[in-house]
Amino acid sequence: MGQTQTGLLILAIIVVLGGIAYTIQTIEERKRARKLLIMSLKSQIRNSLNIYQGLPDVFMTAELHEFISRFIISKMTRLLSIADTEETRRSLSNFKEKANNRDITLQHPEGSMSIYQDEGQVHHALGQLKEITRWLAELSKSNQISEFSFNELGWQTKDFYDRVSCDVEILDAIDTQKVHGEKAAFHKFSIALKSLNNLNQSEALDSQIFAIHRHMEILKNAVIEQEQEAAEARDKLDEEEKDKM
Repeated sequence: MGQTQTGLLILAIIVVLGGIAYTIQTIEERKRARKLLIMSLKSQIRNSLNIYQGLPDVFMTAELHEFISRFIISKMTRLLSIADTEETRRSLSNFKEKANNRDITLQHPEGSMSIYQDEGQVHHALGQLKEITRWLAELSKSNQISEFSFNELGWQTKDFYDRVSCDVEILDAIDTQKVHGEKAAFHKFSIALKSLNNLNQSEALDSQIFAIHRHMEILKNAVIEQEQEAAEARDKLDEEEKDKM
């Protein structure tokens, strides 16, 4: 075999080996990309499920429910197309059933002046609403939500955040009544009522506002009665002082 043939043989071997190496590298890159995509989809599904399950029914609007459930179903379906497993199929089926059966009412607790009964619940809810806002912002940044939906859902979550924040004022008024009495509490309830009225453009807070109005009427009557009793006590004391003279 001459030098030319040897050179060509060596060159051919190099080309073949290079082709094999490129093929192996391409296969590995595809495997790596597939693995990363699966991890990303599972992470998105997990985060969105936490959002969906953590959002209280009182804040689950039809628009939020439709967007979040549609997002979760699309990500699960995409995951199934890449890695078809029994676990993913079961998760998708279970979620569809739960989403179809979730009752969307947005009803305020009947007769209650506040949504929650203690500040711990209030701050937990505020944290959940912050998480939804952050999640929506991330979807917007990655172009996974339209500008219209982002603005609409963002407005809803902000409105809910402001509404829950009013619970802080209401619970403070309730504590003030326990410690300092009806007169001091009446002023605190007035502040909370003003905040709620500013948020009640859709009249969705009418029942809560009515409950506070009714309670404030009770406080007002109690304050009037206390002032009358105090006046009567002063008059009686004055009469006793006159009698002594």
